[in-house]
Amino acid sequence: MLTIGKSKKGTTLVEVIVAILIFTIVIIGGSFLFASGRSQINLRERYRVAVQLAAGKLEELKAGNYHDIQQGQTQESLSLEDVSYSRTIDTEDVGLYKKVEVTVHWGQTGNGHNVSLVTFIAPK
Repeated sequence: MLTIGKSKKGTTLVEVIVAILIFTIVIIGGSFLFASGRSQINLRERYRVAVQLAAGKLEELKAGNYHDIQQGQTQESLSLEDVSYSRTIDTEDVGLYKKVEVTVHWGQTGNGHNVSLVTFIAPK
């Protein structure tokens, strides 16, 4: 049998560098994906907390005396773990019912997030 050329018994420096480059690209892409996923998890957690804060306030108002619900706007500041929330309660008298809107805001001004829940409360 005739053999043309040399047989390869190892890897060349170019192959090693290409393998390291591919490995580095995969690791960097994976770390960006992980960071993005973690950011979305944190955002969803804060949305969940904000919805609970808004719903809790609505339930508190519904459970109380109808005539004690004041018309107008009130604001509360809340801090849970490392996040500060601002809760605004806007109440309006609309005939037999009172319209109550609770808005929870967190994050920086102009770059923050809001959750709003609205309900109508009737006298008992």
